[in-house]
Amino acid sequence: MADSRAKRYARWPQYGGFAAAAALLALIAGFVFYPKQAYPSYLFGFLFWIGLTLGCLPLLMMHHLTGGKWGFTLRPFFSAGLATLPLMTVLVLPLFFGLKYLYPWAGLPSKHAAEVLRQRAIYLNTPGVIIRTVVSYAVWLGLTWLLVWRPVPAEIQPSRLRSRLQLISGVGLVVFCVITSFTLIDWLMAIESTWYSSIFPAIVLNGQVLCALALALLLSLPRSNAARIDDEQLNHLSTLLFAFIMMWTYLSVGQLIIIYAGDLPHEISWYLHRMRGSWLWVACVLAIVQFAVPFILLLFRGIKKSPKTMTAVTVGQLGIQVIAMFWYTAPAYRHALRLAWTDVVAFVGIGLAWVVVFSRQASREPRLETLTRDRGVAERERGVIDRGRGVIKV
Repeated sequence: MADSRAKRYARWPQYGGFAAAAALLALIAGFVFYPKQAYPSYLFGFLFWIGLTLGCLPLLMMHHLTGGKWGFTLRPFFSAGLATLPLMTVLVLPLFFGLKYLYPWAGLPSKHAAEVLRQRAIYLNTPGVIIRTVVSYAVWLGLTWLLVWRPVPAEIQPSRLRSRLQLISGVGLVVFCVITSFTLIDWLMAIESTWYSSIFPAIVLNGQVLCALALALLLSLPRSNAARIDDEQLNHLSTLLFAFIMMWTYLSVGQLIIIYAGDLPHEISWYLHRMRGSWLWVACVLAIVQFAVPFILLLFRGIKKSPKTMTAVTVGQLGIQVIAMFWYTAPAYRHALRLAWTDVVAFVGIGLAWVVVFSRQASREPRLETLTRDRGVAERERGVIDRGRGVIKV
């Protein structure tokens, strides 16, 4: 089973690499001839796929902090997702060339927006955004190196390794949330000239974690045929997914209620842009598919233990997060709901490149499972020590 799965993952780079290159070349043509359309499309595709990468990091740190059986099955997929971070480091560069097409502070804002942006110029400026982006990537790459890529000495004791990973994860989780929130302000919140919300970065960050968990759970579900995930473990993972869905809903509704109650023009404009005309239907789809449907389904234990049903739920969550990111970005640049060819090319091109790197790492997944790090820590996590007289639980 593991060998066939590894071979299946190994085939993806053979075909995906050429398709990704072709799509990205078409996107470069879009940058040259249709920059006002191509750069917003690229922002949409980039933000979704970088979110899928970054979502793996807090989940990995959470497992190091809390322990438990749930993370050992998913950890190889988190490691494979983090292997795409160098790729996403390169793919962020085109955004710097299109700042004037993406952000009002870098382009030609309206008279009212110009006054607001003038007061924010000390923060929203090209050098500041570039410096904060570089710092963010340094933190993300540093945490990934410490938790995943750093060589583990063969002589290190599992208990010492566990303590080190817990310390890194405890500090790293706080730093990650703060740094990523500021980055989301620069990349996503700033596309609206006068709007701001202290909750919005948390909403997007929660969506990133939700995406990463849904993908890892989706890819691990076939393992249930090999008794790798029993019913109870699948139930726990489904409950964790349910918790992130509820958190996303709580934050989203909370932001809406606060802004609606305040009724201030510079705050309500974000929702007016995303609930006018055909965009209102997208908002309704988000409310139904992102919250209502999974909320009803995941209330039942039998459904949470069903691999087939959870496959549908995880695919639905991944799909609706794509729509959510499009809803976050596109209305800032277009009045009506419209899917441009650059949207498809950017999303597919970046996505295929992401899948190529991910699948290449995932093809080594059986090796990852047997690393001393995972094996030693797993024994301690489960509280089992072999003292030569059998297995003793501590």
